[in-house]
Amino acid sequence: MQKQNVRALTPKSCYQSLILFTGVASIIALTSLPTLARFYPRYSLFQPYASRNYPYRSSKNTLANTLAQDTKFANLTAELQEAGLLETLKGKGSFTIFAPSDEAFKALPEEVFQKFSQPENRIRVLKYHLVSREITPDDVNSGEIATLEGGRVKITQNDDGSVKLNDANAKHPSTLASNGVIIEVDRLLLPPDF
Repeated sequence: MQKQNVRALTPKSCYQSLILFTGVASIIALTSLPTLARFYPRYSLFQPYASRNYPYRSSKNTLANTLAQDTKFANLTAELQEAGLLETLKGKGSFTIFAPSDEAFKALPEEVFQKFSQPENRIRVLKYHLVSREITPDDVNSGEIATLEGGRVKITQNDDGSVKLNDANAKHPSTLASNGVIIEVDRLLLPPDF
């Protein structure tokens, strides 16, 4: 009669199997996270680098220089310069800017533009367009983003997958600059009590 070589389960072998399973599961989870951006446009808008399959624009320049080079943000660049915020966007750190196009500035009603033109209001409104860090999935899931001004911008997703920031439409693709992300919006975002 031949002896069969049966391996008994020991606590050590159970522990090794558990570690192996956890390691494989972690690798699968980490490699699938970038693909979430493809299926959830909200994430890809704020973190365009998360998916190579999702189109986005890229610039090796700072946010300030990238905005200045794009002619559709001429008004925004001038307003940031006037408010003294353009230098901030040249510095180090990670920022997200909700960038209203020139068309968004032209669409402002006259009375709102007059109020915006006051120096203290200009700074306040422009800071409401800035986030002084990278926006995370937790921010997106909460449906709100805290801005440099102190107020919060509401994030909603329409049935067609487009993203709204308050009542402004965010335009894909975002632009990835060396120190942050530019998200174009089709209207000025105004703080709640403006």
